[in-house]
Amino acid sequence: MSYMPLGPEASRVAINASQLFEALEQHRTGARYVEGSMHWKRIKGRDYLYRCYTGGKNHSIGPRSEETEQTKAKFDTRKADYKTRDASLKEQLRLHAAYVRANRLNRFPLVGARVIRALQRRSIPFRIIGTNALYAYEARAGVRIDPQHLATADMDVLMDARQGLRIVAALEGDTLLSVIQASDKTFAPITAGQFEFRAGNANGYRVDLITQTANPMTMSDFEQQLETNDLKPVGIESLKWAIASPSFEAVVFDERGMPLRLTTIDPRAFLLHKWYAGHQPDRDALKRHRDQAQARIAASLLHYELRELPTTRAVERAFPHLLSQQVQAGLDDLEV
Repeated sequence: MSYMPLGPEASRVAINASQLFEALEQHRTGARYVEGSMHWKRIKGRDYLYRCYTGGKNHSIGPRSEETEQTKAKFDTRKADYKTRDASLKEQLRLHAAYVRANRLNRFPLVGARVIRALQRRSIPFRIIGTNALYAYEARAGVRIDPQHLATADMDVLMDARQGLRIVAALEGDTLLSVIQASDKTFAPITAGQFEFRAGNANGYRVDLITQTANPMTMSDFEQQLETNDLKPVGIESLKWAIASPSFEAVVFDERGMPLRLTTIDPRAFLLHKWYAGHQPDRDALKRHRDQAQARIAASLLHYELRELPTTRAVERAFPHLLSQQVQAGLDDLEV
């Protein structure tokens, strides 16, 4: 078997740290209520209460009165309470990080984690696929996959071309490259060209932006909406199956022991896609063997560990029926 179950202490630490992170996530859903500031502005001899937001946006709430004074007092109190709780939860997470590291749960590459957080802060829709998806599956399954199956110096970021307008809107005038560079300023396009989709940092870690396409040789509407000098997600025809598959989430821990919400594709979709890739005759032999090994791991996790996943036809509808039949026929080879 290519993984080992977590021990009781490691499981306890993972559960406690994950629940604490989820409490922080829930707390931050209220950020919009305390965004910006409130202050008095004197206009023609009279004070007016203004609500100011990031980016210079502001609007008047009304002239000074008992009601507006109460509004400002409540806002200031709520904002102070929000900051206090936010700081407390973050400090608790930092303390838990030591226990996470001691139990060797700090698995996700730190460089990749920082890129993901940079994209999440901008509310850019994406999913992580490829080898890094295994971190989400092992976290939900409560196991530790053998390191040789996880070692990778790159990360595949899947973006749905159908959400192009939403992605561009979330960028707010910035570029995908500049958002990635916010996590590490040494990231730069690896080569220059119209179809540049990959950025690498000074240590050789790569981030590949990918999407679905009907014709990999043409630029999609989504790519055309991006800035001329920006990274352009490369279109891969078979990714239409992954795009159409359900999402899968888990809380993982980066190398510092800090939590990260990782969104990827359903492990059944991962299994089918890896099986398909691992049997393509034109794929590099080393990658083909790695794909097949990862398909076996996903199959074992689904059979033995992830039994709580409900039966769904969403994955079957997304992938060709013939491919599903081929995988089912090869389950004995997958050791499940």
